[in-house]
Amino acid sequence: MDIEFHYYITYLIAVKAGFDVKQAALLAYSSQYVDDNDILFEVSADTNQCYQNYISQTMNILKPKLKLFRIYPIFHFIPGEPLADSTRRKDGKLHYLNTTPDSKNARKILNLALLSGDIYRVGIAAHGYADSWAHQNFVGYYDEFNTIKKNILKRIKPRIGHAGAGHKPDRVGLNWTDYRLVRSLRDIDNNKRFLQAAASMFDVFRKYLQPDCSQERCSKQRDDLIADLSQAISTDLSREERISGYRKLAIADKYGGEQLKDYDMDTWMNEAVSENVRGFRIRSKTKILRFIKNKIAGAFKPIKDTYTWKDEQNYQNTNWYKFQEAVKAHQKEAGDFLYDTVFHKLELENW
Repeated sequence: MDIEFHYYITYLIAVKAGFDVKQAALLAYSSQYVDDNDILFEVSADTNQCYQNYISQTMNILKPKLKLFRIYPIFHFIPGEPLADSTRRKDGKLHYLNTTPDSKNARKILNLALLSGDIYRVGIAAHGYADSWAHQNFVGYYDEFNTIKKNILKRIKPRIGHAGAGHKPDRVGLNWTDYRLVRSLRDIDNNKRFLQAAASMFDVFRKYLQPDCSQERCSKQRDDLIADLSQAISTDLSREERISGYRKLAIADKYGGEQLKDYDMDTWMNEAVSENVRGFRIRSKTKILRFIKNKIAGAFKPIKDTYTWKDEQNYQNTNWYKFQEAVKAHQKEAGDFLYDTVFHKLELENW
């Protein structure tokens, strides 16, 4: 999924489920920032406050397999149930790492984040949980299993994740065809998938926040949410119109009654870190430019940007630092859990 679900819709789900608007905003920003946190930084190098982050997304899907393996199946393609009905393919293939919607693994990882009490971790885990719908029937690993079509143009695309399908699985309002699946499953309606994801995420959040909520009341609130979202993601609307609709819902009393701020991927880091641009600014809102600049700066160290904490005494209280610590905690706990349930079966070396 992209920013429409990971930021705007996730915010609406969170407040509807009972998070206050401040928590919901942190949760939604964390959810979207998972996709934008793709550069390794060293802040205040050679000082007692030196800090290095982990990435939760990669600009280069051709990285060594094990490096990708620590990112994709944990943050974006959570392995599910290979024998689920939704996985039926024309070639009959199965895969241990296949992503399936609302899998036991995805739900467990989200519940682990909720139990941690760390709102940043909840947002990170919510990202992977939502992606279990959008990324279903793809694996976060190099494999022919991911190939959509056999023609030469399709085969030149990297066979990892949904690269072969482009951005189609992530877009609100899009219908597309997954030719790997049996005829009764191959016509994909993203809105149907995304509404299912929203309903399930609401249920998980609501059960955690109000475990004594009656089934009748929770169902009514969930149905109200889905009715509002169904209108907001109508295929008759443009992307700009949909985003405007999410904003209008946010200022309604039943969704917190406050304006939802624009998402800016630089906001949290700008609040925490001072940047010294020594050649060209490596950070960019365009992924391909980040990739190119980072490669060049890596080869020519004198032009590599440097970073320092704006407040060396209180940097640990910044959103950026808390998010990065949550990424590390999520990778450790979710990775250990998935190793025990799935990864050990693959007998990967140096895991």
